[in-house]
Amino acid sequence: MIRTILFTTVLTVFSTIIVFSQTTNQTIKDTIQNVDSNGEIKGRVLDYDTKESLPYTNIYVLHKNRGTISNEKGSFLLNVSGLKKNDTLRFQYIGYKTKEMTIGQSDTLSVIYLKENAILLNESVVFGASPDPVSIVKKVIQHKDENYKKTTCVWKAFIRERNTSDIHHLHFDYKKSSIENLSRDSVAMLERKIPKYSISYTDFLGNIYLSGNKGDSLKIDPIRTVELKEKNMDELNQIGTLFKNIVANTGKNEYWKIKTGIFGQKLDLGVKDSLSKEDTLQYNQTKLLYFNRRIYFDLDYRWLNNKDSWEFLYKTGKYKYTLSGGTHANGEDVYIIDFEPDNGGMYKGRLYIAAKTYALIRADYEYAPGKNGTDFHLLGFGFTENDYHGSIYFEKRNGNYVLKYFSKQVGVDASFNRSLALLKKRKRFLFDKKLKEVKIDVNLDVTSESSVEVLVLDEKKITPQQYEAFKQKKLMDIISVNQFDDKLWKGYSIIEPAKQMRDYKKPE
Repeated sequence: MIRTILFTTVLTVFSTIIVFSQTTNQTIKDTIQNVDSNGEIKGRVLDYDTKESLPYTNIYVLHKNRGTISNEKGSFLLNVSGLKKNDTLRFQYIGYKTKEMTIGQSDTLSVIYLKENAILLNESVVFGASPDPVSIVKKVIQHKDENYKKTTCVWKAFIRERNTSDIHHLHFDYKKSSIENLSRDSVAMLERKIPKYSISYTDFLGNIYLSGNKGDSLKIDPIRTVELKEKNMDELNQIGTLFKNIVANTGKNEYWKIKTGIFGQKLDLGVKDSLSKEDTLQYNQTKLLYFNRRIYFDLDYRWLNNKDSWEFLYKTGKYKYTLSGGTHANGEDVYIIDFEPDNGGMYKGRLYIAAKTYALIRADYEYAPGKNGTDFHLLGFGFTENDYHGSIYFEKRNGNYVLKYFSKQVGVDASFNRSLALLKKRKRFLFDKKLKEVKIDVNLDVTSESSVEVLVLDEKKITPQQYEAFKQKKLMDIISVNQFDDKLWKGYSIIEPAKQMRDYKKPE
């Protein structure tokens, strides 16, 4: 609240009251210096002592059902339009002291420092005497089903997918071709035109309907989807036109197949390459189905079922666990346990486990130095998963632990050094007849990285009947952009884009 108004010492009491009333009724957009034209506050959350960033900090406005989290660099963006400067912001990071401040404290909002709040267990009688960290970790899986119950509900959620691909080496060695439009020169053109570096982002805000049944099916209701893709359209259109001409005369009983050695795959020719209105509708419909399946796949992560992703919970014999201390979160006493490989384990990280229920409240982990995931090199194929970062956070509500956010990032080095054939075939009773073929040797080395972030903004329980009654749309409107634009998300709560995404602009 404003206690004095600094105009002049000769103002009357009456005029002071008038100005006081007018000022307090203004929105923060007019009264707070660090709120931008979109009604948003931007800042960064750091550790008070180390000055290191605190990724995925919970940030919300008390009693307003509005909030966000900081990104992987600790940066945040919060929509505060329509709020008052005396509304309270809360910054909460498990293992750290919660910090509260009013939106009006503009001078201190650009950088937020949180102090660690871990306690030594031998200084507290709350946790009992000398808890065994291995036993605590084992109980997470033992109590998993009772702590994370499936419910029929609808989430309002923000999801960001990010994919990059960097081709370090690509060479096509032409061998032969009986396809008129695919000559030696055409193959050389393909080698030149395929983008050597590509990047794409998809930001999705919508309602996700979740079934509490055993099948755990879901439906999505998009609110806004923004897509940023780097593609040189002139070059890709040349490639698209080339292949459209090749497959244009495919008969009813004919099909195309790509093959390398004994491995082969029929090609789906149903998706068009041009940018007509009909093709755009088909792409948007395909994107909706893809996103539905992708969300379904990603959300399985929250059930702690995958024994590879959660190896340190299932195979405790492979790890060394250290009980680093305890803290308090959402009214619960919490163990802080650090872990690292000891006997073949893959990961290192930190766990926060509730002392009474043994629920995993938060986990932050990654591949330990020198460790890789899937790693094979055979018959000209190479695949090494050399980077993995995972982070997840649950909140306790009515005795159940529900997802607040998670993030996963996977990095891969891949190679392909084999002969590749494109075949046109006709179906026959015993063996399909080969009609046309192009054969080339391919030498490819590529690095790719993919990540997904999920932020649950709100959750509401619904009945199974309400779930069944909701009909998912057939299309998802997609806004395609060349560069990230804050205006597209004005009035919405999203995860602050990383600098790489904010600075990126698709080349003309």
